[in-house]
Amino acid sequence: MEDYRINNPKIIYLILNLLMLGAAYLIVVSWFPFTTPYPLQKYWRAYFIVYIPISFIVGVTFHKYHSYRFRKIREVINTILRTDLLVFMVTGSIAMLFPSLKLSIYAFFAFIAVMFLFELVAVSIYYAFRDAVNVERYQVNREIEKKTVELKSAYLLDSKTVEDIENRIANFTGASVLRNLKKYAQLNMSNTIVVSTSTIFNVLSLKQNRFSTIINLMKINDIRSINEFFVAVHDKLPFQGVFIGCFLSKSQYKKDFMAKYPPVLNYFLYIFAYIFKRVLPKWSFSREFYFWITGGKKRVLSKAEILGRLYATGFVVTNEFKADRLSFFVAKKCNEPVRSEVVNYSPIIKLNRVGKNGKFFKVYKFRTMHPYSEFLQSYIYEKNDLQEGGKFRHDIRITSVGNFMRKYWLDELPMIFNLLKGDMKPVGVRPLSKHYFSLYSKELQEKRTKHTPGLLPPFYADMPKTLDEIQASELKYLDACQKNGTVATDLKYIWKILANIIFKKARSR
Repeated sequence: MEDYRINNPKIIYLILNLLMLGAAYLIVVSWFPFTTPYPLQKYWRAYFIVYIPISFIVGVTFHKYHSYRFRKIREVINTILRTDLLVFMVTGSIAMLFPSLKLSIYAFFAFIAVMFLFELVAVSIYYAFRDAVNVERYQVNREIEKKTVELKSAYLLDSKTVEDIENRIANFTGASVLRNLKKYAQLNMSNTIVVSTSTIFNVLSLKQNRFSTIINLMKINDIRSINEFFVAVHDKLPFQGVFIGCFLSKSQYKKDFMAKYPPVLNYFLYIFAYIFKRVLPKWSFSREFYFWITGGKKRVLSKAEILGRLYATGFVVTNEFKADRLSFFVAKKCNEPVRSEVVNYSPIIKLNRVGKNGKFFKVYKFRTMHPYSEFLQSYIYEKNDLQEGGKFRHDIRITSVGNFMRKYWLDELPMIFNLLKGDMKPVGVRPLSKHYFSLYSKELQEKRTKHTPGLLPPFYADMPKTLDEIQASELKYLDACQKNGTVATDLKYIWKILANIIFKKARSR
């Protein structure tokens, strides 16, 4: 795994930044010519009341004060430049919009320019010193690595050690958790390690392929960078290695919260708790402040998001169990992880779908599923049967609001953009994901890729109930297009579809 970062602002960086801000102010008001004979007295309010708070807020939001230890110098300089430009735009806008405050755009520009030079010099000195110190250390570590034997034969631990491990687990999590762990992990073997950590560096310190099973008893809710943590575990395990972890699900959190407070009051309090612990971490403009305040502890996470993150980072969930209010997963390392950022939390999402000629294109929809749900299609397919209409039964990926939006097609409104782009047409086979497309027969796959997908599928004309019936319905539509022409067939189908929707109350699930 590359470029691990410490994800909380560093206090030492904040202190150094404040010292540089003070020095920049003194230099500007002392050396630069201004129209006022008393710049020190005139500009201190603008500087300390307007500029410094805005600089601090933007800096925290854009990771300006985060650790430089595992970041490249180009990345750090880009971050500083980006934040300083944004600060100038904000302060300049305030100066123009509120002339009664008598703020000077030129003074703000001078402050920011001097501050940028200070930061550039400080960063250059830091990286020059860091690289000089680390060259010799790197060479020594490479020699040690050559002599290190990664794989060691597993052996049975002595009974006293096993008893000590089991007692520690029972005392930390409870007897119920211990009983279940013994079903899925060999606690008596030397290649099984049990930890309780939210810190990625404790995982990085493990030797690669030394353990075939890693058990972490710390809740995923308390881990700051979940994906990076999962990838770190993935990289330490051999192929088919087992990772066992736990989390407090969103549904369990709500149940505990509602029981904690009196009726009626608990609903009002839960709304505020939900916004703070569930919504704020998802918004880009509030995420960094949330993590700075909470350290990323006790986040509210859905089961779909946790499992989706596991699949995104190369794991496959093989077993699950609940014990002492916590949900546990047993996952195997089976695939390579996606090491880049793979999800956003915006209300509009872009989904890869199979289009004409088998080419993938982005379908725009309103979000109806929990984040990372797109990685769970194989999991949902294996765990649940298809219900009538070819949809998954008991689909944990769909949110409660999402169910309502899907019922009335509100989630598909952004697909009008696909219609305008020419990726889709008003009537046609529904664009499918790669996994769902693979469930179709080869004949239907070939015929589908010869046509442009549509907003209104033939499903609503025939109202099939099973996957086989859906395939038969689509084959019937595609054969009609080939025989009678696409335009004539679409006109015929659109009247059937509208009639079923209006008079027979056909709805999406």
